[in-house]
Formats: sequence, structure tokens, C-alpha cells
Amino acid sequence: MVKDISDPSLLDQILDATYPAWREGLSRQSYGSWNRALGMTAWAREHLARVGLVEGDEVLVSARRYFFDAQADGRPIKVLGIGAVFTPEHRRGQRLAPRLIEAMIDDGRARGCDVALLFSEIGADYYARLGFSSVERRRLTIEVPRNRRGAPAVLVRAAESSDLPLLSEISMLYSSGAGFAIDRPTSLIEFGVLRRRLLAGLGPSGLRSLEFLVAEEGYRAVAYVVVSRGPGGVVLEECGDRDPTGARVGAMLESLAERDPSQPDRTMHTVWPETFRPPQLQVIKIEPSPEVMMVRSISGVAPDFSRSVYWQTDVF
Repeated sequence: MVKDISDPSLLDQILDATYPAWREGLSRQSYGSWNRALGMTAWAREHLARVGLVEGDEVLVSARRYFFDAQADGRPIKVLGIGAVFTPEHRRGQRLAPRLIEAMIDDGRARGCDVALLFSEIGADYYARLGFSSVERRRLTIEVPRNRRGAPAVLVRAAESSDLPLLSEISMLYSSGAGFAIDRPTSLIEFGVLRRRLLAGLGPSGLRSLEFLVAEEGYRAVAYVVVSRGPGGVVLEECGDRDPTGARVGAMLESLAERDPSQPDRTMHTVWPETFRPPQLQVIKIEPSPEVMMVRSISGVAPDFSRSVYWQTDVF
């Protein structure tokens, strides 16, 4: 039976075991601080838990369990997210991970979930044997061309907590007509940004950074970008614009690029909806996303994932 794990000694046991695999450049102490801080956020308190199979005082296998509200062609559904599945080395080969995943799916189904979702770091084959199907996601490499007139006249400032309701409204515009899209309340946007901000702040100086910016018109946020810099390069983690063309997002990225005109590399990676094409940007490469998104229907509901909207900030 799947067990929610809240005992501090068991949580430390999980962190000790998973640290070598997922330390993200952090010290062991910072890795613990990062995980604990995320668990204290408003969204995580309601939607995220560590679970596992436990025998006595030993965690045999563990995972993170997420609950998301979502839309499938405009119909509300519930999603079970399965992340960070980990079996300690001395327990491998006992099929503990499949047991845990099936137990999580049974529990999710009993809670009214329609779909199980995960991101595989080991390719598609393993989870395909457990009934999951892969979803094509394409990562774009985009370039911000040089603007001979310099930075565009757009008011860009750091996002504030008071902006989040407006940004949630903007983000949800992309759910209209999508075959599958996660609902993005203010608490989820805050969680995604904070996850990366804490990772940058707790890591070695200069390894990572994050910018969360809005464009303002009439004292209201009308567009936003979340841009990270780190070992994987520059990533446009998510963005949104009340202008359907995304022109304000394009202008914001131009403005950011023009802060250092001598910088030769003006490229970044992103995954965004098919219909989103800011006119100022050039797509110079398209390739499969490095995160393999996999889904399994657990209630008979089968969303059209070929028309999905899923931002990098929401990858878990």
C-alpha cells in the first residue's frame, strides 16, 4: 500500500539516497533546504507529497505525487503526476518501482484522477511496459535578432506577487482549444518560479540565475517571461501575452538582449504552444524535447495530447 511519508527521519533517508542522482549542483545541506522549502509553498501543501513503500524504518522505494486540475478539450479532468521515482541500489531488481507506480495509480483513481502523467529520464521503453504512452514535445531553439534601432520602447519590470492573478489569466488563454492543458492558478505559477529561483539562490554563485519579468501597460501586467540561465544554457521557461501574436513577449526578449549588445549568443531554448509565434523571434532549430512526457489513462478519459499546452516551468 502506498504510504504518505512525512516522518523527518524517513524524508532524510530519501534525500540521502536521491542526492547523488538529483543534486543539481547543490551541497547536501542545500539540497535538503531546497526540498523542504518547496514543500512549504501554498501549492505544494495541497498538491504535492512524498510517497513510498515502507518496511519498518526503511523506505524501499519512493516518489513524488502531484495532483493537478486540467482541461481536456474544455472539459475539467484531474491528473496524477508521478515524479522522482527512486529505488535504493541494494533494493533494485525486486520490481518495487512498478509496485509503487501501480499503487499510486490505484490511489489516484480512487481520488477521482483521470490521467497519470510523468516525465522519464530513462527513455520511453520502461514506462511503456507499464501502460504509459509517450507524447511528442518539440524543443525550439529561438534567436532574438539584433534590432538596429536598439531596445524597443516597452516597459519591463520585475514581476511582483500582485501580478500573479493577471499572469494566471494570461496563461490560461492558451488552454482554449487545447486537447490537454494544466490549469495554472497563481499558486502553481508561483511554485514553478520559486522552484527555479531557490535552485539558483542555493547553488554555487554564478551557476544559475532566473528572471521573472512583466511588461506593463496602464499599470497592468499585459505580458510576462520567465527566463533561466544555467548549465543547460538560456531557457525561456514560460511566457504569456494578452496579444495573441505574442508581440509583447518578443519585444521583452529584444529588450533583455539589448542590455548587453556585445553578447554574441542571442539564442535560447523553449517549448511553447504551436500557435504562439512572436514575430520578432526566429526559430533556428527544432528537436525532440529532452524530457520524455508519458501518459496513461486511468479512468477511460483519453485527452488528445497531440494538442497539449505544457510549459517548461511545469515539468516535474
